[in-house]
Amino acid sequence: MFSQCQAIHARSIFPCQDTPDVKSTIDFNITSPLPVKTSGLLIKESHPTTESGSQLYRFNQSVPIPSYLFAIASGDVSEASIGPRSVVATSPDKLDECKWELEADTETFINTIEKIVYPYAWGQYNVLILPPSFPYGGMENPIFTFATPSIISKDRENVDVIAHELAHSWSGNLVTNCSWEHFWLNEGWTVYLERRILAAIHGEAYRHFSSIIGWKALTDSVDHFGHDHEFTKLITDLKGKDPDDAFSSVPYEKGFNFLFHLENLVGKAKFDKFIPHYFTVFKCKSLDSYEFKATILDFFSSDPEASKLLTELDWDKWFYAPGLPPKPDFDTSLVDVVYDLANKWQTLSGAESSFKPAASDLENLTANQILVFLEQILRWEQPLRPELSKLMGDVYGLSKSENIEVANLYFQVGMKAGDQSVIEPTAELLGRIGRMKFVRPLFRNLQKANRAVALETFDKYKDFYHPICRAMVEKDLFGKKEN
Repeated sequence: MFSQCQAIHARSIFPCQDTPDVKSTIDFNITSPLPVKTSGLLIKESHPTTESGSQLYRFNQSVPIPSYLFAIASGDVSEASIGPRSVVATSPDKLDECKWELEADTETFINTIEKIVYPYAWGQYNVLILPPSFPYGGMENPIFTFATPSIISKDRENVDVIAHELAHSWSGNLVTNCSWEHFWLNEGWTVYLERRILAAIHGEAYRHFSSIIGWKALTDSVDHFGHDHEFTKLITDLKGKDPDDAFSSVPYEKGFNFLFHLENLVGKAKFDKFIPHYFTVFKCKSLDSYEFKATILDFFSSDPEASKLLTELDWDKWFYAPGLPPKPDFDTSLVDVVYDLANKWQTLSGAESSFKPAASDLENLTANQILVFLEQILRWEQPLRPELSKLMGDVYGLSKSENIEVANLYFQVGMKAGDQSVIEPTAELLGRIGRMKFVRPLFRNLQKANRAVALETFDKYKDFYHPICRAMVEKDLFGKKEN
């Protein structure tokens, strides 16, 4: 079993003020016949106390946390070291592959972000790889990040999720949005720090590359809600609404783009000094967007140039305007090669084309570059012809990719193209992964391609999905929650 308390589900476990504005330290005892992992440090593990073999586990969380960061999981899990202060825990049969996937990067990520902000405050940073029904990429529970098994792609290409969840140890967990209307303070900052980690390790061009992928996700969310929708604002009005209904890439990517804009406005060197200041001022506290604004204005008040730029900034437009923000001038050096490949595929729709697709086209590309290639094709107003979609899958082996990020996008390309060969593998994928990032767009596309199969697939697997995921898909397919 595992819990998921964000956004307002801790109240289903214990009586609490279920708001991120209230934080407390926690001591808790759990009795279970199987190993227990929680958002606290294990301080004592007793010997079996009952005939059933249950053990008493005592945990402590000495850093004040909001209720949504309480987490517990118990099951047949084993653990292995992935760094001097980190372990990965998962089912014993998956332990070796999870250890391999994460051991090369975890401590490097921690050391890198400590230089950007300040030292890690939680003692241990561990990762629990959950069953495939887990609805998110990761959940930043202190001590133990809960993560989807879809990051175990056997190529170390999806470990950016760990950089993101680790960054939450500062943004969200130590410094927290005071309400879900200001969710961008958690997620926008976390995406910003995640990309600063990646830039420090892989170079600045990679940060821009990741941001281009994020811009596509933001565009998709704005298109889904509608460009004038409340949920596309940075600060949303959630009165009388379930925060889960507003969940999308908007607070993540629109929040990142706002911080990236501020960095470019005052200059990176100056903004770098503001980062640890901000996380020191609000350490162990919760804040809203107006306190963030006041803090950055105060920090730069002694710098006439930066102060003037920040004072003249249209803050209300950034906070309250729906739809897309101004698009930054991203460095496209890592995407130009895949844009070129996509353009070659576009020529195949014409009468004459000298392009002959071959597996070697992808030879020197990372999985993330392949994602951008597929996203570029998804953007076309005129989709691929069905036979070209099938050719792409066959030549490049995309339909059989073990990287779910890649397979998921290829299936979306195929469904948009009307390629019937992707319908069955799409339905099969929906039966083995519950991460909403994949499940929701796949169902949206599947119902356009073949609504009967979409409904049949959902009925077949709905009990496999986490309740949060199931409720969201029901709204996508039926327009409201079905009883």
